[in-house]
Amino acid sequence: QEAVSMLPPLLLGVRRGDAVLDMCAAPGSKTVLLLSHLAAPAAGPSDETSRGGVIVANEINPQRCERLRVRLACCRVPGTVVCCAPA
Repeated sequence: QEAVSMLPPLLLGVRRGDAVLDMCAAPGSKTVLLLSHLAAPAAGPSDETSRGGVIVANEINPQRCERLRVRLACCRVPGTVVCCAPA
């Protein structure tokens, strides 16, 4: 995975409680980085907005989608939906 694919997660400013749609998710490096931002502890008091967010990770290619599912399953982080549909 090229370093340039890591820029969107860093520049988006994703925080705990956000919802993210990743339309070209495979092989999953970008999605895993986004998950790490969503799982980061909130700085303020714990309330409804400080809960973990959700990522919808889409990949059009069925084989790449399956590899993405396997990779994300290894992360064991809740809040991820994987789908295989045209973007």
